Amino acid sequence: MTKTGASLWSRGAAPRPGPRPAYTLDQLAEACVRRADAGGLRAVSMRGVADELGTAAASLYRYVDGKDDLIALMVDRVAGEYDYPEPTGDVRTDVLALAEQSRTLHRRHPWLVQAEPAVMGPNSVRYLDRMVGALAPAGLDAGATMMGVAMLSGWGANFAAQEAAGLSTGGLGADLASTTGDLAGDYPNLIALFGTASAGGGPRDNDSVFAAGIDALLLGILPRT
Repeated sequence: MTKTGASLWSRGAAPRPGPRPAYTLDQLAEACVRRADAGGLRAVSMRGVADELGTAAASLYRYVDGKDDLIALMVDRVAGEYDYPEPTGDVRTDVLALAEQSRTLHRRHPWLVQAEPAVMGPNSVRYLDRMVGALAPAGLDAGATMMGVAMLSGWGANFAAQEAAGLSTGGLGADLASTTGDLAGDYPNLIALFGTASAGGGPRDNDSVFAAGIDALLLGILPRT
């Protein structure tokens, strides 16, 4: 798990020696996000972000140490897009509400699933805190709680990545049935699973598949009664 990065986000309050900063960390983060949304993570570089801001690449070292800091800033900037609902105390309801927002953010920013920040900023820590709170009524210990957060967050990110790639998770069975129909002998288990029109109740929409995945994960995360 990444570390918290208080030192990076406190630089605005305690700037490095030299001329007064012309930009805020939020402005740097927004420039990074714009470039990544348009061209993916490869579009994020010290020179590229400097061009976005209309300044020289060397001037960015007034704020950050390099691209790793830019990645951390932009990931935390996106984490600030969460709109946290009031907790209900029902684990499934509260977890699903956060997971759906995570899925939305990852669809909005497809590069996010590839970003690996070295440190966690305040918005990312806030998301972690809210997800821990959503699981709190289950009475899990710290290790089980953090494992649950990782599993649930991973499901949302990877599901959204498949959607961004144009894959219809809900219609997977129908797709496989149509492409393996002439090769039943080579794929006996898939044919047995998807070979009939009634298998699995037919294609399901992505929303219901996503929610079913959350339910399956919670079944393994929550203590059995």
